Amino acid sequence: ERFTGRRGWAHAVRLSGGRRAGGSRPHLSMAHLTRSPAGVAMLLAVACLGLHSPAGAFHGTLPVPSTFARRTAQLRPPARGRAASIRHGAVMTAVEPRVAAAAHDVTPTKKERVRFYDTTLRDGAQGEGISLSCDDKLRIAARLHRFGADYIEGGWPGSNPKDAEFFRRARTELSAAAWDKVAAFGSTRYKNIKVEDDKQVQMLVDSGARVITLVGKAWDLHVDQVLETTREENLGMIRDTVRYLKDLDREIMLDAEHFFDGFALNEAYAMECLSAAVESGVDWLVLCDTNGGTLPWDIEQTTKIVREKFPDTKVGIHCHNDQGMAVANSIASVRGGASVIQGTVNGYGERTGNANVMSILPTLVLSMETESMEESALKGLTSLSRYVDEQANQPTHQRAAYVGASAFAVRPCFPGASNKEVCLSRTDPESVGNNRIVPVSMSSSAGSEADKDDPRELSPTLLATLRKYGGEEEVRKTAAQVLKTVRALDLKGYFFEGADASVELMLRRSLKGYQPPFEIVDYHVDVWDDRPNQYGRAGNARATVKLRVAPETVNRYVIKELRKLGDLAADAANLATLASRMAAEQRETGEARGTELLEVAEGNGPVNALGQALVKALLPLFPSLENVELRDYKVRILDNEMATASIPRVMIEFQDTATGRAWTTASADSNIISASFNALVDGVEFYLEKRADDNFD
Repeated sequence: ERFTGRRGWAHAVRLSGGRRAGGSRPHLSMAHLTRSPAGVAMLLAVACLGLHSPAGAFHGTLPVPSTFARRTAQLRPPARGRAASIRHGAVMTAVEPRVAAAAHDVTPTKKERVRFYDTTLRDGAQGEGISLSCDDKLRIAARLHRFGADYIEGGWPGSNPKDAEFFRRARTELSAAAWDKVAAFGSTRYKNIKVEDDKQVQMLVDSGARVITLVGKAWDLHVDQVLETTREENLGMIRDTVRYLKDLDREIMLDAEHFFDGFALNEAYAMECLSAAVESGVDWLVLCDTNGGTLPWDIEQTTKIVREKFPDTKVGIHCHNDQGMAVANSIASVRGGASVIQGTVNGYGERTGNANVMSILPTLVLSMETESMEESALKGLTSLSRYVDEQANQPTHQRAAYVGASAFAVRPCFPGASNKEVCLSRTDPESVGNNRIVPVSMSSSAGSEADKDDPRELSPTLLATLRKYGGEEEVRKTAAQVLKTVRALDLKGYFFEGADASVELMLRRSLKGYQPPFEIVDYHVDVWDDRPNQYGRAGNARATVKLRVAPETVNRYVIKELRKLGDLAADAANLATLASRMAAEQRETGEARGTELLEVAEGNGPVNALGQALVKALLPLFPSLENVELRDYKVRILDNEMATASIPRVMIEFQDTATGRAWTTASADSNIISASFNALVDGVEFYLEKRADDNFD
């Protein structure tokens, strides 16, 4: 321990008497190290780290941390040159990560911006328990574009109908700027056929994507045993496919699959695979740690070697997380010269996941000060993380770096100590769009942080709407209280990310002057099944909904509906009759109680039946509800450990088919029927509010 610690290295050098000629920096050699017991102890310590030969390990420049000696020591290179990783049975290049970092000058001669290539929609969707619909993928793609992703991998158009549908719809449903970032994923041509005859390659072309990412084998073992073809044919497959697509003026990335394994066992052939792509004009060489088994210093050194071999071709990195190293490996590759990082939001992916860009991006920008994303864009990081979790119906990881709810939850080091900002964490939580949490039980001074207004700013349009129901002071105070409540619910897992409609309704309902278009009096649901089975047959459900419509609704909503209906005489007559009946009731009783409506409907399950009954009751008043359809319905369990006593959270997405506008509501309740009905009511109320505000026309 003495000789492998921070002071131990320099201590061993001093005791062994190593000196560089003409200078004072320590110089290590086998002769020096074996001259004293301290030097021998150092060699033994190195050997215990798992190196086959200490002499073979000494390659490059090793930092020698010490207050008495400079931080570098020259080590003799092995006779063979570069050495492979020890995990493949060869001599390891570096004793520890710092050695490999120093083995080559990793500082690029020309600073390149590091780009973010998102592969959540393909690689991330392969994760267990993750299923993204085409609508989900389109929404996430649009959000990734707004966040600032450089590339958005949409999927493999030749692999399944869902991905083919995504590319067909993305051309028109995404903005032109977002579509320009979309990449289509596929493979090199099939063995022993012409590239023009490969249907999978043609589907890549037909996708219309400007960027095409090709996976190609770079490990001779896979060429021999998986592709079952000759190594020369594999080179031809890479060469032909890249050249064919480049002739069609596409930007091409080659994902060199299992590159680091192939490089470690057969460096010459792995480099031949890259050369075949470069000769054909490939734009990017993406080095893939497909099984996640490579270590950071190997990643960095190998990336540097590839950059030196192909100085005119840009290099990228694609890492899996089987050893928990995907983030570290991606960062190491950037140090080695990579200028594009492929990864997924929240580390989604098969097995243990892919490189988590939620950790990589802020580390590059804030810690390494690498030219990548703008710091201002990072303020949307936490929001993006939670939004994608919601779309994928995945639980949000509370302790995730940077974006987790507890990422900036801190306590004083000493009881009663001051919580000065500089002492709390190394990163400002607002720089990644997160919040600092100091639990009240942890410190007597923590309350000041908890009492702060939520820093999120409301849009000017929403503020103007809220002022219709209250004065400036009331709006400010109630909005601060509501947003504080939302933040507190977020900490418990009741995330409202993506459910802006429910948050806006909470703000409206908090003001005394707000009158909803209708109120639910009560509801009842009956469910029965005379032939129960477990294979998804439609069940029977009957719902009864009773609601009250106040006179103010006639004045504010119904009159506007009359004006918008124009010549629809039947609907206009219904509304006029209801208005007349309400006015007569008020004259007779002297009260403005409103009118109660009762409707019954049957449907495919209780939620469907409730939705049918609700719309059936309101349709005579608001005929435009015919244009509202339910687009998505998600249920997530918030506290899995409670089993059947857990609280489900429901999210429902609606769309106005007349205008294309969409909105989402959320609700949580121990009764899943109540949670679903509350989200349904919120969705309908939000639509009527926006229509009355003339915001949906």
